Formats: sequence, structure tokens, C-alpha cells
Amino acid sequence: MKFFFIVGEDSGDALAAPLITALKEKHGDNVQCIGVGGPLMKGASFDELLSMDQISVIGIWEVLPKIPRLLKLNKNIVMEIEKQQPDAVITVDFPDFNFILAKSLKKRGIFKGKLIHYVAPSVWAWRSGRAKKIAGFMDGIMCLFPMEVKYFTKHGMKAVHVGHTLVASGCAEALGKMFREENDIPDNAKTLGLFFGSRESEFKALSSTLMDAAKFINEAGDKEIHIISPTLPKLEYQVQKFLQKFDMPVCVVTNEKMKWSAFKACDVAIAVSGTVALELAYAGVPHIITYKINPITAIILRFMLKVKHAHLANILLNKAVVSEYLQGKCNSEKIAEAVYELLEDEELCNAQKEEFKALDGLLSNKEGIAPSKKAADFITSMVS
Repeated sequence: MKFFFIVGEDSGDALAAPLITALKEKHGDNVQCIGVGGPLMKGASFDELLSMDQISVIGIWEVLPKIPRLLKLNKNIVMEIEKQQPDAVITVDFPDFNFILAKSLKKRGIFKGKLIHYVAPSVWAWRSGRAKKIAGFMDGIMCLFPMEVKYFTKHGMKAVHVGHTLVASGCAEALGKMFREENDIPDNAKTLGLFFGSRESEFKALSSTLMDAAKFINEAGDKEIHIISPTLPKLEYQVQKFLQKFDMPVCVVTNEKMKWSAFKACDVAIAVSGTVALELAYAGVPHIITYKINPITAIILRFMLKVKHAHLANILLNKAVVSEYLQGKCNSEKIAEAVYELLEDEELCNAQKEEFKALDGLLSNKEGIAPSKKAADFITSMVS
């Protein structure tokens, strides 16, 4: 069997890699996975025809000047799929790009395999009518959350709740104490996690705000703060160079094997809103999130969204467990004040941690198996 993957960002790379492994475990040498992907997928023996960095872009305003190039790439990928004729095309998240591609494949009618999407768009948050449209050009969809399935099945589309990969990540077994010992961080030292996001544009836009907030927090306390900053290998040089300006002890982490122990070693954290925010909540790390985008993009989204929160944990738990400092509130002094309060108030931290415990049940599938294996079973059944 041959599967053609299309991934456009790091979170999709992290989802696709274990799925590729699960498909290979299920079918052995009788499976080939090719397409557009990232480094984690390549580590799972994925045959990368195009790097995901070539199609990755975020924001309504930011994407406008890149539209001609993206449309050309999209067309070229469509032609490659028609040439390869895989058993299934598996598009992972990144809906704006992937849905244009899937519609084109469906309309042209040259590709004869199945079209399967991984990660349902947030139809419960905005534009619920998208579910019916997606059912018109996709054959199947794999959902991370249980409440998403009904939006698609009512339109005759095959949908399954596979669960979130966090439940099989090894996060629960990680020990922050081990990380502290290996990096000479005293047991009684206060640690602050700085999570700059997964995109270079996010780092450039928000890194100074996070740094200033960290400085304010350090100056307010009577003990020196230790900074822990897990990041992606592609951003390591920029993060290392940027954090050299700190007078505080700094530990930058890019090794995937150390990721969760680094998370657990953080007493509190500041995170750029995104996938990492849900990861912090699942790891039980008290934190706040922040984000700022182009004002025009923000205004458009404000009118389109149907949810009160930006943090996925807040949405899933249906309450403001984690404070959100977005747009005008994305201010280093305000952020520092909120994080310092977390750092000094054990009851406040414990309250967040207690709320986070409910996430495990919301992110697991009912069979209790790894999401990647359930996804592999679904894809196999679709192809069969």
C-alpha cells in the first residue's frame, strides 16, 4: 500500500510521525509513506518529496502575498498525487491548503484512492457549515476530540474519534526532578518555562515580550529564577542567541527525549498560544498564554469565532482555567504580574493542576489504545 501525506506545520509533523510508524507496524514492508512532511516523519522512514517548510504560513493578512506561490505548489502536489496514484491521500490539519488540494483532486477525478483528513477543523468553534462542505470532497476524517464526530457523520461522512497523541506521549511518566539534577538546578530554585512557539514569525513577534516579563518576575522575587526553554531544533540557534541576553541561568532544550522532563521541571510557564499550551496543561504545569497577530486578522477572527477562549484546555474544560493575554493584553508587565502571582501562590497553582486532571479523559479514545494505532486501523478499513 502507498500513502501520500501532506503536512504543513510542526504540530502536524508530530501527529503524522507516530501514525506512519503505526501503519508500518501494521503492514510491515507492504506500506510506503511519501509526500510533504517534516523531520519527525523522516525519522519514521517517511519518503519526503517536499519539505513542509515550503508550504507553512499563518494568518489571513500574512498569507496574502504568498498566495500565488502556494497555489502553484498546491497544483504541483495534485499532479504528483495523480502520477503516484496512492491508495490514500492523508492530509494532516493545515486545512486552508489541504482542503483546496482535496477539492481539486475530487473535481479532476484522476486520483482514484481515498481522501482522508487527520484533525477535524474546529467546526464547533466557528463556521459549523464547513462540516457539510468537507463531507462533499473528503471520504473520511479522524477527530482528536469526541464531540467532533457528530458534526461529520450527520452528513454521511465516515468519521472516528482517535484521541489525542498526548495520551501516548510518555508525558505522564516524565520526572522533572531528573531534569533538574542533570542540569544543576537546585531543588529549591524557582523555575520559569518560556515557550516561544513553533514558528519563526511567532518568535520574532513575541520573544521580547516574554523576555521582558521574565526579567520583571526575576526582579520581583528574592531568589534568582532559572529559565527553561524547550524549543524546536530549527529555532535553537535563535533562541540560544536571544537568551544570552539574560543574566539568569538558562537551559534551552531541543532533544525530543528530554521534552517532557523539561516541562515537568517548570514551576510555572509563559507560552505562546498554540499546541504547546495544551501540552503544558496535560503535563500539569501552571501557566498563562499570550499571543498577538495582525490587527486586521484579529478583527476578522473576533466576528467569526463562537467560543469564549483561545486556550484549548479552557475550551475543553468550558472554563477559564488558564489566563489568556491576547492582543492588547499581550503586555510584559501584565504577564509578569500574573505569572509572579502563580509562582508565589501555591493554592492558585494547585487549583490549575486539579482542573488539568480532567483532560486525560477528554483526550483518550474509548478503547484506550494509542491514537496513532486507532488512526492506522481507520485508514486501513477505508482503503480495504
